[in-house]
Amino acid sequence: MATEPLARLLRQNPELAPLRERMQRVGRLQGRFRSVVPVELASSSRVCAVDGTTVVVRADNAPVAAALRALAPRLLAGLNTAGPGKNSLKNKRDQELTALRVEVQVEAPPPSRRPRARGEMPADKLAGVAAGLSDSPLKEALERIVRAQAKTSTRSKR
Repeated sequence: MATEPLARLLRQNPELAPLRERMQRVGRLQGRFRSVVPVELASSSRVCAVDGTTVVVRADNAPVAAALRALAPRLLAGLNTAGPGKNSLKNKRDQELTALRVEVQVEAPPPSRRPRARGEMPADKLAGVAAGLSDSPLKEALERIVRAQAKTSTRSKR
């Protein structure tokens, strides 16, 4: 079976028409949401669903969600007002919104990279640097590293 783009399947299959209409409605609301939400919050939030007359907005973290909840009346008013060319009967359902619900959906952080193992420190060079220093905590630390490395290198040779 050949793979087809999802958009084509949604257009061609009459059984998926309700899903297509719902996705289009969310897309229209997302466009309007971007025009009414402050720029600082736009990249961290998006309309993810419409539940009856409630718009569900996803926020990336709790501070963004709190800011969106504080702006909810203004955002809802902006989503309900039809811009130019949006007065068609098709979009009247979009104007029947009565509530805005903000949900936090934290994205998983990218997997952390494992640190590369460091090779052995050249004990003779560290000892030379330590010898060139006057008495100081740095000189003592370098001498301690040289002694510790000498102990581990003799153990591993056995």
